[in-house]
Amino acid sequence: MFTSIHPFPGVTHITDLMGVSFTLIEGTENALLFDAGYGLENVQSYVRSVTDKPVKVLLSHGHHDHVLGARWFSETYLCAEDMEEFLIRTGSDQRSKVIKQAESQSIPVPADYLDSEIPQPWPVLFTNKTGHFDSLTEQLGNLEIQVIRVPGHTSGSIVLYIPEYRLLLTGDDWNPCTWMWFPCSLPATVWRENMLSLIRILEKNDHDTIEAVLCSHQPMLRKGSEMKNFLCYMTDNQMKTAAHIDMGAPVNTCAVRKEPEGWTLIFDRDKII
Repeated sequence: MFTSIHPFPGVTHITDLMGVSFTLIEGTENALLFDAGYGLENVQSYVRSVTDKPVKVLLSHGHHDHVLGARWFSETYLCAEDMEEFLIRTGSDQRSKVIKQAESQSIPVPADYLDSEIPQPWPVLFTNKTGHFDSLTEQLGNLEIQVIRVPGHTSGSIVLYIPEYRLLLTGDDWNPCTWMWFPCSLPATVWRENMLSLIRILEKNDHDTIEAVLCSHQPMLRKGSEMKNFLCYMTDNQMKTAAHIDMGAPVNTCAVRKEPEGWTLIFDRDKII
């Protein structure tokens, strides 16, 4: 069963049974769904219970917990740089792992989950620049959405910004626990600088601060100040002195953790440049 919150008019932040979150943004003319979760539940049916407007599905990046729900839609969009990751993460090996994970939590798995077709997304066609980042604008009637490619968690990671609400949707480019240890992830130092640069650009253009953040592994609204403080805390020295952590993969994974906030960055130290 999906759960959701409504932090702003027209914004529904949805969390599925596996604990990943994605967001429906509805304007006066049409709507945009940012990510689709694991897809064990009928995402389209839930979206249709919220809005009857035309919905465009935009995937923040190619990882399975964001794209397997695309199986409920005939058309989705993804940054071209993440297409290869999408094909890997929607394959039978990854789906089998998700099934085992769901069954271990007594979460029902649809009979067709392993072999249902997931159409390959259309590539996002960027038409503009936000600072030095590729971007485009989606107009949902009364709401303007800035779609911005910010390489970090993956090379094709996309974030959304809604100026009217001073709201940033980060996908996996920032969570209070951010993972930067995947083969497709950029060096953590590059990710950090990209995110800080994005914040400077948006706040300069908007003449104000980013007040709120919605991310993919939090069912609640976070403060923009928390994200900024997190990024500033993850200095080069913090990364150089971070302790090793076993993530069950052949990667030199290390973690920086700040208490009492519980902020955590897990990254591949071998990529630090």
